[in-house]
Amino acid sequence: MRVVPYTSEHADELRTVCIGTASERARSDATHAAFTLLMYCDPYLEHGVAYMLLDNEDVARGYVLCAEDFDAWRSAFEPYRKQIEALGPEYAGRVADELAYYESVKDTYPAHLHIDILEPYTGGGNGRKLMDTLLDRLRSDGVAGVSFGVAASNARAIGFYEHMGFKRLIAYGEGEGDNNEPGGYTFGMRL
Repeated sequence: MRVVPYTSEHADELRTVCIGTASERARSDATHAAFTLLMYCDPYLEHGVAYMLLDNEDVARGYVLCAEDFDAWRSAFEPYRKQIEALGPEYAGRVADELAYYESVKDTYPAHLHIDILEPYTGGGNGRKLMDTLLDRLRSDGVAGVSFGVAASNARAIGFYEHMGFKRLIAYGEGEGDNNEPGGYTFGMRL
């Protein structure tokens, strides 16, 4: 497995990774799949920084996607936001919430990222390779900090992020998770 910069011939593979690592609903409901791609994948492939985890056959099995500057990315994201809102009120609310999370931390953490790896390829240092490659890029570009969200139920990922030095910044979605736990966390790292 190796990490390389994103190239457009792998767009469909990265979209497959996005849906393959998303919720069951995204895999079974076309509208939710469209939301997932519009919110978490396509804008970054077209307007962000992206690195891919390729296997020995040069097939993408994971990625890290990043908007280096929230304000610049927010302008480019506008057409995607409109498409998401057209999916219905639930999705209009979700996109507003997502943007509010990023907005609330952008002064200290102007970049935000999404990392996903298909289950058979997790472990073995693949996540660290992706994150280290991106973090090195952000540091060389002079980015002050980076943030992202993670579901509270994803204990494995939370442990990984904390081990890498990310800190929990915000708990959100109170009462949405099991046992009235937060629905998720915004994590961040100063660079």
